[in-house]
Amino acid sequence: MAETITLLQVSDMHLQQESDMLLKGVNVEQRFQQVITEIESQSADALLLTGDLTHHAPKAYDRLVSYVDQLPYPSYWIPGNHDLVEEMARFADSELAPRVKTFGGWKLIFLDSSSNPDGKGSGSLSEPELAFLKAELSQTAPDQHVLLVLHHHPVSVKSRWQDEICLGNADQFWQIVDLYPQVKSVIFGHVHQSWGLQRGGVQLFSVPATAAQFKAQTDNSEVEDDPKLAGPAYGRYQLYSCGKINQQVIRLPA
Repeated sequence: MAETITLLQVSDMHLQQESDMLLKGVNVEQRFQQVITEIESQSADALLLTGDLTHHAPKAYDRLVSYVDQLPYPSYWIPGNHDLVEEMARFADSELAPRVKTFGGWKLIFLDSSSNPDGKGSGSLSEPELAFLKAELSQTAPDQHVLLVLHHHPVSVKSRWQDEICLGNADQFWQIVDLYPQVKSVIFGHVHQSWGLQRGGVQLFSVPATAAQFKAQTDNSEVEDDPKLAGPAYGRYQLYSCGKINQQVIRLPA
C-alpha cells in the first residue's frame, strides 16, 4: 500500500503575554493546552502551526515552544498578522521554521504572508517571497505533489469583513500557482473557521482556532456562541500518493 502522510493543523492560538490573560472572554492558553493534551498521544508526521501563534506577545513564544517540544513529532510554524516576526526569528535555526519539507511524494512549502500589513488584519507575500515560491515550484518534479502553507486565505470565505483582510496579493499568488499543476492543496489559518474549498484542481482547507471562534459568513466580526462550534479545534489531514487530501476537523468542548 502506498504511504499515507498524516499532518495535524493547529491555528490562531493568540497566546497572550501572560498565561492567565483573556482574549474575547476566553483563556486562550488553556484552550491551546487542551488541544496539546488531545494530540500529544496521537500518531502524526508533523504539526503545522498556521499563524497568529501569539497576540503581539514576546514572552508567549517561549511557552509555545515548551508546549510543542512535548510532542512526539516535529512542529513547523509560520507567522500571522498578530505575530512578532522578530521574536520568531530567535528560533530561525530550530526545526520550527523550515521553508520546505518533503514527506514521501509530497513537498510542503511554507510561506510568510505577514508582509505589507494594512493595520486591519490583511497581509501579503513580499516580492522575495513570491520569487521563492516560483523558484521552488519550478524545481518541483512533475510527479511530485505540493502543499502550500500560509496564514491568510487566498480565496473568498463569503464573509465581508474577513474577505477585506484576506491575502492582499492573492492575484499574484494564483498567477504563479496556476502555472504548476503539482500544487494540489493550500492550507491556511486566519479565519477561525473550518473550510474545505476547491479552486480548479487545488483543494483549500482551514481549521477553527484554538482561541475564540468567529461566526462564518457575516458582514461584521461576531464571536461564535454556538456551543457546538465555540470550543477549541484542530485539523487532521491524510495526504495520499494520488495527490488528494482528506481533512477531519476535531472540535473540543468550550
